[in-house]
Amino acid sequence: MIQGSLRGTHVLVLVGMTVTAAILLWTHQMRLHGDIHGLAPSFFFLFAYSDYSGAACAILVMLGAIWVSPFIPASSVLQWAGAHPVIIAAISILFLSAGTLVVYHDHPLSMDEYAAIFQSRIFAAGHLNGSFPPQLLDWLIPRGFQDYFLNVSRITGSVAETYWPGFALLLAPFTWAGIPWACNPVVSALTLIVIHRLALAVFDNREAAGLALMLTIASPVIFADGISYYSMPAHLLANSLYALLLIQPTPRRAFAAGVVGAIALSLHNPVPHVLFAAPWLIWIAARGDRVRLLTALWVGYLPLAVLLGVGWFEFSTHLLQERLVNSTAPAASLDRLRHMLAIFSLPNSTVLLARLIGLAKLWIWAVPGLLILAVAGAVRWRRNTACRLLAASALLTLLGYFFVPVDQGHGWGYRYFHSAWMALPLLATAAMFHPAAMGGKLRNTPAGFPRVFQDSDTKSYITTCIILTLTLGIGWRAWKMQEFMAYDLNQLPHYTGTEHRVIILDAAHSFYGADLVQNDPWLRGAVIRMYSHGALADSKMMADYYPQLHSVYADRYGSVWSQLSARPDSATADRGQWLHSVPPK
Repeated sequence: MIQGSLRGTHVLVLVGMTVTAAILLWTHQMRLHGDIHGLAPSFFFLFAYSDYSGAACAILVMLGAIWVSPFIPASSVLQWAGAHPVIIAAISILFLSAGTLVVYHDHPLSMDEYAAIFQSRIFAAGHLNGSFPPQLLDWLIPRGFQDYFLNVSRITGSVAETYWPGFALLLAPFTWAGIPWACNPVVSALTLIVIHRLALAVFDNREAAGLALMLTIASPVIFADGISYYSMPAHLLANSLYALLLIQPTPRRAFAAGVVGAIALSLHNPVPHVLFAAPWLIWIAARGDRVRLLTALWVGYLPLAVLLGVGWFEFSTHLLQERLVNSTAPAASLDRLRHMLAIFSLPNSTVLLARLIGLAKLWIWAVPGLLILAVAGAVRWRRNTACRLLAASALLTLLGYFFVPVDQGHGWGYRYFHSAWMALPLLATAAMFHPAAMGGKLRNTPAGFPRVFQDSDTKSYITTCIILTLTLGIGWRAWKMQEFMAYDLNQLPHYTGTEHRVIILDAAHSFYGADLVQNDPWLRGAVIRMYSHGALADSKMMADYYPQLHSVYADRYGSVWSQLSARPDSATADRGQWLHSVPPK
């Protein structure tokens, strides 16, 4: 027993240190050579620089756990966590909300995040699209972002997000209440409770549920996405709830799973849920009660999938694309459908590199040892239904994105995998605890399988890694994220006035400066941000459309224009001369 226990801990330490050190050296080499190999600059930078320090921090956590673990009462910690998931979730809401405001500066970093915020403001106002002056579209939305992140009509000025609207709808009540920063913290807290319930369903063991919960909350990727404006936490919650409803299926639970699945399909695009759900649907189709269950599933899927998926597709095609007449609309819909399907292709060397980096990110944005335990749990219980389905969803999600020919650009951890991330803590828990009986007996228990990791020393070591990552690991990631967000916002002109003003950003001297061109859907804010077309073109545009404004400040990042009579400390301006759109009554 002692040899077995030492072997389990040694596997986690030796394999964990070796792989993490290899990732550290890899990021160091990328920093030295600076060759991005066709990757998006943001994706390269975040891996080569931010994840370099993250890997170093993970090594420190593993070294610290070796010395501290003998003093940690692992079973007591995990039992407490398993008995108090609601308290942990409530604390996480406060912690993540503070992170959004302080670490993330309450700022959508990427256009993926801004598009959802933009659309949520439209929904919160009771409309489907915003409106910009058509003649200013190219200043208000960089051309490369038009019909990519935001659909626009160059005739009417109508603007709406390109992504499917589920996450924006989820965000809208928070936006209406003036607390959009609370949305993902609440979603993340609910995810903790669902993963806890999933663990109870799979293991029927409070300590095992506590382990799965703690592995989740301590992984830095959960913190990072939880304080952001990405839709990834909502994907994780929806797919976790989908699995919880189907793990012991009845027609009623299958119907509810269909409703949840329809929402998951429409959160921003259907691919994450399709990849996750496929193994579950195949399993349901192979059961003896498949007719009742599949019927209930499709009845749950259909209404919202049609409304939020097909309906939004038709809205964005017909209402935003030049207000097409009926005779040309079907052709336009087919063109857009072909364009959507064209995003899939065979992987090239750049995509293979991006996915390999994604796996490295998956490793270092989690509690050290999590992926080792997850692989062990998936192999050990590969014939157990719950573990097999979770492993299949995770594997299919990993493989599916090899056929999407883009890296993720901005993003924390490997966000393309985040929709199936719950499989990792649950499978890792399976490496240390036996799954419970399903259907009256434990199916295909591997007789005589080596009991590596199922011992008190391994439990103490992984619990210590959880505690150290929850403090040191997340603290370090929060500091580095805050630095990155502050740097991004520092690329706005360094003007301190508060009057109504127009800011024209010169992205030539910034890192993804075009992403800072963010506005209210009807330009109702005190600040309008525009994208520079050059000094002469900018001056002419301002003279034509904002003749009452003049340049009051300029630096390398852009220029600021306000009224001659405006004082830097003034919070008001002549709204009668302020060019903005008004939402229709």
